[in-house]
Amino acid sequence: MNLRVRLLSAALAFVVATSLLGLLLIHSVATSETRQIDQQLVSFLPITKTLNTSTLPVQPGGPATPPGFNTSHFSALYLAIVSDGKRRVLSTPLATRHLSPQSPKIVSTSLDNVKIMTVSSRSGSLSWRAVLVVLPNNHGEILVAAPLNQVDATIRFLRFALLVAGLAVLAVLVATGYWISRLGLRPIAEVTEVAEAIVDGDRTRRVATFRQRTEAGKLARAFNVMLDEQQALEARLRQFVADASHELRTPLSVILGITGLWRRGELRVGDQRDEAIHRIGASANQMGSLVENLLLLARLDEGRPTDRAPVDLSSVVRDVVADVLTSAPARTIGLYAPPSVVVIGDEASLRQICVNLISNAVRHTPQEADVAVRVLEEGDFVLLEVEDSGPGMTPDEVSRAFDRFWQADLSRSSNGSGLGLAIVRSIVDALGGKVSLVSDAEKGTRVIVTIPRTV
Repeated sequence: MNLRVRLLSAALAFVVATSLLGLLLIHSVATSETRQIDQQLVSFLPITKTLNTSTLPVQPGGPATPPGFNTSHFSALYLAIVSDGKRRVLSTPLATRHLSPQSPKIVSTSLDNVKIMTVSSRSGSLSWRAVLVVLPNNHGEILVAAPLNQVDATIRFLRFALLVAGLAVLAVLVATGYWISRLGLRPIAEVTEVAEAIVDGDRTRRVATFRQRTEAGKLARAFNVMLDEQQALEARLRQFVADASHELRTPLSVILGITGLWRRGELRVGDQRDEAIHRIGASANQMGSLVENLLLLARLDEGRPTDRAPVDLSSVVRDVVADVLTSAPARTIGLYAPPSVVVIGDEASLRQICVNLISNAVRHTPQEADVAVRVLEEGDFVLLEVEDSGPGMTPDEVSRAFDRFWQADLSRSSNGSGLGLAIVRSIVDALGGKVSLVSDAEKGTRVIVTIPRTV
């Protein structure tokens, strides 16, 4: 049973329960009012013992009331003496417009056990509560009745009030059901429909926008965000595979080409053979470096824990700068670092960060550009800054600088694979830090790595 059917069943049960309560209320009020009238009738009956039966008229033209009998105290009751099927009316309620009740079918012979019944009028639709009691010495009966017009009016008003209240409650239920269906169930149903469509292969479907303040609206938005993130992740994965294949294809093509020449016997001369072997080695090194970088990124993406130990970041930076100057002695690299700055982390990872940033600054700037490396201490954090005075990057290039396999010139040369900054960001994230890049076309590029002292 789905949620919509459950809500409909609950609303129906509520309507039935409310109707039963209304009927019970009407019955209770009618019973209470009738009981009060019956008590009024019963309280009058003992007076019948005081009637002087000898003075009762025997002809219809006789006196209207027995001598000494005052009916003014009982103006709300219908009183009549019945003898031989004829009535002598003693009192008639003014509100009944001279209507008279039917005689009850049961005659009470004793005041200790009277039978009060509901009867109709001789004419008209008015109902009565009436009792027919035998007079003393069996000289006829006395009919005592009370009209139920006030009770009927009360019941009619109560029914009307309950009907209006019921319609109001029904309208509220319908409005609430529509509101719940529109803001609550409809988004959930659409989420289900979109999920089924995606399973069937339509991965472009999305849930329509709903009010974000409702839980269902938040669910729909979260579902759309999840689908967008999954689609973006798949797109990045496809791009990653394509880029990796592209990077591996160049050195692999070199190796396959050289081995093809070797099989055809075209590399028999010593110099040619040595050059071919050198190129094979360089291509293999390029492939190995790329594979190692990919494995490193895979480990970082999996969130594998890294070693934690005190590391002197200043010492690591000085070693890396010395190594880079060895391979590029013509470059100028300024180093500004305290004698010792200790952080808790993985030395190999920190060294990888320094190598990638400083190598990038040297590789992608002209010979005359200056490179500055700084290690700064700011409270519980240590900052590593690498700044160059070479040509800067455009805002679009800055936004994509940390993407994997992306290069500013969009080339796929042997100068790099486009994984350097991506590896830096992954390592910094694993260390609990953050990395940012600021670039200006005239002032150059600066990369700032913030690392907590203890992680």
